[in-house]
Amino acid sequence: MRRKKSLDNEIDLVAFISLLSVCICFLLLTAVWIQIGSMNVKQAVGGQAEEGKKNPALWTLVQSDGSLSLRLEDAPKKVSRKFARMRVEAIDGKPNFEQLRTQVAELKKVLPALTTALIQPKKATAYEDIIGMMDLFKQEGLSDLGVAPL
Repeated sequence: MRRKKSLDNEIDLVAFISLLSVCICFLLLTAVWIQIGSMNVKQAVGGQAEEGKKNPALWTLVQSDGSLSLRLEDAPKKVSRKFARMRVEAIDGKPNFEQLRTQVAELKKVLPALTTALIQPKKATAYEDIIGMMDLFKQEGLSDLGVAPL
């Protein structure tokens, strides 16, 4: 007759508990960095309730060649006519951020109530170009930023 195996086995949990304590320490240390690397961005189109008076907004359309077309919406007619066709040329397939900074600063002088900038990228637009535009707009005092869906 065969002997039955004993079902009383001891499991060494020391290694398992050590691994869990290391994982918990790592989790606690990295949880601090979650808020540091975030940027508050609102939804660009839709989702917000209609209001009686609309604030002016600067739309930045990224073209396939990397150039930018800027247009104002909900701005006074006098300002809209003056800044009707703003364009920023591309340098090696990337937007010219210095030219964009100059045009946004000039626009901000004429229209100090401008606080909204919306970026409408193309499918092939580089992520760092979008982030670069957002940084530039923040530096120029446009605090309400958004990225329009493709």
